[in-house]
Amino acid sequence: MSNQKIKIMKTKLLLLLLCLVISVPAFSQNEKDHTTLEEVQVSPPEFTGIEGATRFLNGENANVSLLSQYMLNHVTYPEIDIESIREGKEIIRFTVHPDGSLTDFVVVNSVSPSIDQEVINAIKTTEGMWKPGYNNETIVPMEKEFSIVFKIPGTRSLQSLAASRYKRGSKLLLIKENPKRALRHFEQGLVYVPADKPMLLLHGVCLYELGDKEQACQDWNRIKALGGIEAEGWLENFCEMKGYAEMTEIISK
Repeated sequence: MSNQKIKIMKTKLLLLLLCLVISVPAFSQNEKDHTTLEEVQVSPPEFTGIEGATRFLNGENANVSLLSQYMLNHVTYPEIDIESIREGKEIIRFTVHPDGSLTDFVVVNSVSPSIDQEVINAIKTTEGMWKPGYNNETIVPMEKEFSIVFKIPGTRSLQSLAASRYKRGSKLLLIKENPKRALRHFEQGLVYVPADKPMLLLHGVCLYELGDKEQACQDWNRIKALGGIEAEGWLENFCEMKGYAEMTEIISK
């Protein structure tokens, strides 16, 4: 099969795949009290809003305050970002230790460096205000993820901004065959809607085209982690592919 035919098939099949993928933007913090895994009771850390709470919380029910409300009162939208109209969903992951200390801050989704630091600094002020995480009856260090949306009143919705970036990126990738330029649009789109599966899919395709297979696989594995029928069958073997010919062959089966 000629390269041109492969490219045409790639475009058609990817467009077909996109029709099957359900976009799932997530804009709320997961506040589940616990989850059960293989009969092991796991209780994640809980924010209490009480200074020194870690000293006396020992697994009994706590009067849990929403971390989101605390953060709204302690996070300031940096002026430099307001002036530059930088908007999006900031996601920070960190570890809550048995003594209530917080470490290992990781920026999962960045709106800007100044917003990264603003949110991390605010989270650090919650040290000692946490009910530790439990694995059965053992207190253990456990990761927690926090997200907050930065949005300037009067501007377009983040979903609308993401849709515009997705449309431009798709045209550049699938029609203009310019993954480098397309990647910039998908990157910005993911700032607005970091859990959007079609965006993650084509962001990964751009990376794959540009030779960054490891990062591409991270995007596709993220889609699998988000779940959905389409994630299981379509993405199972992508990270073992050698090139686009294999990708189109897998999709066409």
